[in-house]
Amino acid sequence: MKKFIFSCVLMLCGMIGGTGWLIASASIVQGGAWSTVLNVFDFGDPECYIILFFYVVAVIGTVMAIKEIKA
Repeated sequence: MKKFIFSCVLMLCGMIGGTGWLIASASIVQGGAWSTVLNVFDFGDPECYIILFFYVVAVIGTVMAIKEIKA
C-alpha cells in the first residue's frame, strides 16, 4: 500500500511540475511569438529537458502504480 501511494504521489508531482513549467515557459515569450505550446519543446533549450524529465517521472509513477494494483 505504501508503494502504491508513493507511486500516485510521484505521478501527480510529475504532472503538476511538468505542466507548471510548461505554462511558465510558454508565458515568458511575447504573445503571438509561437503558434502552439508544443513549440516550447525546442531541443536546444535546456528548459525542454526539464519539462520532459517531469513528464518521465509522471510516467514512471503511473507504471509503478499499475504494477502495485496488479500485485
